[in-house]
Amino acid sequence: MLNFVLFAGSYGGGAFLAVFRSPSYAFMVYQIVYFMNPLERWWSYMIPSLSYSFFTVVLMAGVFAKDFKQHNKNSLLAAPQFKWIYLIAAAYFMTTFYAVLPAANSDGVTNYIKMAIILSIAYKIVDTSAKLDGVLAAFIGGAAYIGYLARQSGRDYTGRVEGIGTVDSPDSNGIAAAIAPTLILGLYYFWFSKSKIIKFGIVIACAFTANAIVLINSRASFLAIIASVGYFFMFLFFSKMQKKGQKGSAILLILLGLVAAANVIDETAIKRFQSIKEQKMDTKQETGKTRVFFWIAAMEMAKDHPFGAGVKAFEYYAPEYLPQNLHTGASRNRSVHSSWFEALTEVGYPGFIFLVMMVFSSYNATRKCRAALMKKNSYEEFYKIVAIESAFIAYLVAMSFMNRFRAEIFYWCILFTACAYNIYILNPAPEPEEGEEEDESTKSAKKWMLP
Repeated sequence: MLNFVLFAGSYGGGAFLAVFRSPSYAFMVYQIVYFMNPLERWWSYMIPSLSYSFFTVVLMAGVFAKDFKQHNKNSLLAAPQFKWIYLIAAAYFMTTFYAVLPAANSDGVTNYIKMAIILSIAYKIVDTSAKLDGVLAAFIGGAAYIGYLARQSGRDYTGRVEGIGTVDSPDSNGIAAAIAPTLILGLYYFWFSKSKIIKFGIVIACAFTANAIVLINSRASFLAIIASVGYFFMFLFFSKMQKKGQKGSAILLILLGLVAAANVIDETAIKRFQSIKEQKMDTKQETGKTRVFFWIAAMEMAKDHPFGAGVKAFEYYAPEYLPQNLHTGASRNRSVHSSWFEALTEVGYPGFIFLVMMVFSSYNATRKCRAALMKKNSYEEFYKIVAIESAFIAYLVAMSFMNRFRAEIFYWCILFTACAYNIYILNPAPEPEEGEEEDESTKSAKKWMLP
């Protein structure tokens, strides 16, 4: 019953707010639907069998059209990230003429183009700092729901949690990567929020999320969290944007985090993480390091297919390029286990370059945001950008060891950087006149992280 109440309340309430308050709530509803994945859960019998994602996108388009003049001020191509998203879409479209697996490629290309459209609308409607707070909060809430499911499900006989994923991240590694970025976002809002209610909610959400990552036992996600937390605290300690007592507070937060981690991490998770160091690159036994052979094979494949061979091309051609004496389990039609090489084999050298440039332009955009906010001495907003960068780093690390090139969460991270660039660089809010106070609605929005 709780699952039904959470879904019905989020979907109905969010739709109402999207129509009568702010269109940005429509994208938040889309985020919640993504994580709750209602039709694939055990409680799906309680709800009508409808395509909730589709109707949410229709809602997004409708509320965007209603206030089209207001939101059309945000030029899509002004954010450099979108240029690369569209070029990747074009590269995928070109593969329809020569893809080795036409049916799978058609589905993949269609889904990518749909995602590009959704991201474009979201960019248009998430155009203020408070709205950006809202979609980041929805991201944290969705991840917390996955944590709740993981706690309910528990580990199976393999020592991991399965069956709690989303449509495009059904496996355990994929869903762990999807929720890993939210921990650093939660840390940011816990640090800067002045509301005790929000702080309490963030603690609960992050506790569920961290527990889920431990239960899932994804080594890539462990590495992702270490990288993202390290990046965030590097700024807290060494950035010029400092406040009195910041370093001491950061040390205290690290100690609290270590105490929390000691209570969450168990022996199974520790052994799983230690196995990263213990594994050897061996052709006779498959280990995590065996993936290096897959990556080498992907580079060899790219020489023969410089423009890629479409969705799941590496799985099709893997037997031809993997060493004959390499142990690959029951099948030699294996995934390449890296988003970078997934891009290389599916959309070739052009697509790989587009991916690299998309990531670079995202970082360049947030770097400009940080510089602008430092000049304005906007302390909280500066660290919001650092938190977005840290979350992005978390996903980049995780996706380097799994096929996530077309994953929604990856492009959400890109979207967050594009929205920030629009909000703080392209269309910054006017500074209040000296002695002029912000209106009550703006204060309330900032307090409650609502658009």
